Parts: sequence; structure tokens; C-alpha cells
Amino acid sequence: MVVAVTSPIAFQPLLQESILNAALLTARAFTTETGIPAHLAIATLDATKVAHFGCEILECDPNQPGALAAAIKGAAQCDLVAIHDSQRPLTCTTQFHRALAALIAGVDAVRPASAFTETLKVINADATIERTIERTSILRIATPEIIRFSAIDFAGSSSTWFVPLKTDAKQATVAADPESFRVNSLAEIALAQTLAQLN
Repeated sequence: MVVAVTSPIAFQPLLQESILNAALLTARAFTTETGIPAHLAIATLDATKVAHFGCEILECDPNQPGALAAAIKGAAQCDLVAIHDSQRPLTCTTQFHRALAALIAGVDAVRPASAFTETLKVINADATIERTIERTSILRIATPEIIRFSAIDFAGSSSTWFVPLKTDAKQATVAADPESFRVNSLAEIALAQTLAQLN
């Protein structure tokens, strides 16, 4: 299980801890619930900020699929790799279970997704609206991504997943829960704080 620190926002406070700590707690809870022997690691550019968590540290840029794949290849060997975005602190373990069940059902890589419901506009250099993007062609992607180690393309460098996948990898999505939204700004931290207090 890899928790990817994709932005410094992960170190911002949430309740009495940090956004990263909340994501780690969910990852640990999932491994406890499944009873699957799991190895927890944190992927980050700054190892000094996460040393106190007592996990393996994969020092890399988790926003670069090739770099994260190389770090995973050099880490403790496993059959499955679960990658959870540290900026999704309210994700429930049920979403992890849903992804794992889909993987076990016969695919190589699975991740949660939900329909995109907002209106998106394309704006040109003059700040005028050129067109509306058809929302049915867009999905909101969440985590965890659960991938068979054998499906990772370690020679690849780019991907729409956290790591490059082999071209023949069977991919699937499962339903993402609304609370698995990504915290991207201070305003969203305040929203996450409010929602966390309600739980």
C-alpha cells in the first residue's frame, strides 16, 4: 500500500493531525479489515517530512508515473500495489474494498470513478468562452488505484494512472463515494474539516 504525497497540502492540519495522517489511517484500517499482509509506504519528494510515520519511504515525485513505478519496483516486492492519494483524507475503506473486489474478479488495474456533473467551459487566450465540454465524456477519478505488480510497465514514463500500465492490462472502474473528494485548496480543507467532524 502506497500513500502518495502529491502536494504540500497533505501536511496541512485536519482535526488534530494532518491530511496525510488521515489518508494513512484509512490505508491501515483497510489492511486490518482485509487481513491481507500489507506493507505500507509513503511516496514523497521530501522524506524528512514523513520519517516520523514509521513507514517505508519511496523518495520520488509521485506525480511522475515513471518515477513512482521505479520507486515501487525498488521497494518491498508484492503481488498487488494499492496507491492512495494523500489528498483524499475522507475516503472510506468501503471504497478500497470495492476496488479490491473488482480486481479479484479478473482485471489487472482498477480505480474508483464517478460521473462529472459540473459544467466545463473552454476559454481561449482572450478569456472568452469557446465551447462547452460534453460532461458525459468526463469522469472524476479517485483512489485507491489497485494494480497487479505484473501489470505495471516499468519501462514506461507517462500514464493517466499513478504508474504506467502494460498495453494489455485489463482496466476497470468502480463507483467512487462522494466523500472521497480531493482536497486541493485551503477552502477545501475547511470543508473536509467540517465533514470530518460530522463523522
